[in-house]
Amino acid sequence: MASAFRCILVPIVIAVCFIATAQCARAKTFWGKVIDAETKEPIEGAVVVAAWKEELTTATATHTRVKDVKEVLTDKNGEWSIEGPSGGGIGDTKAITSFLTGKWFLKRPEFIVFKSGYCPCPVVGIEACYKMRPGSLDGDGEILELPKLKNKKDRWQAVPGPITGEGALEKQKEFMQKINEERRNLGLQEY
Repeated sequence: MASAFRCILVPIVIAVCFIATAQCARAKTFWGKVIDAETKEPIEGAVVVAAWKEELTTATATHTRVKDVKEVLTDKNGEWSIEGPSGGGIGDTKAITSFLTGKWFLKRPEFIVFKSGYCPCPVVGIEACYKMRPGSLDGDGEILELPKLKNKKDRWQAVPGPITGEGALEKQKEFMQKINEERRNLGLQEY
């Protein structure tokens, strides 16, 4: 009986692995719009960074590494789009597949939005930005309202760090330029 069960289970697991891998590699256009939270006017020139990470689940830990990074500036309408693989989410069959096969799986991209003088997205430890919604961006067409920062202390806290990983810094030229420009304006040392 156990042998018959294995004969049925093994092909199912293999099929799930192939389907999960194919779904992960499928290209998608992520997009959205960035506006001023107070005036509702579009914010031109905000940098949007998408970072794709791979994950490997083992019996003892989950390992993560940066796979790719892309960036774009918002246009005069505050709109942006970045094309890349769709990736998988938490609780997705890809995590199970990773554990069973020992192969890395690609996660959905994580996004950072930054414009000098505004709350960044995602927000970390900046009280003036806590009312901002959403806490993170998924790139499925949402409108992101960025509140203006009123004082130097909040602006200092709002400067994000770059995404690190093999080859990641070279793909964040606009982001690094804007971060360093803001750091210079605040009297901080550049990255």
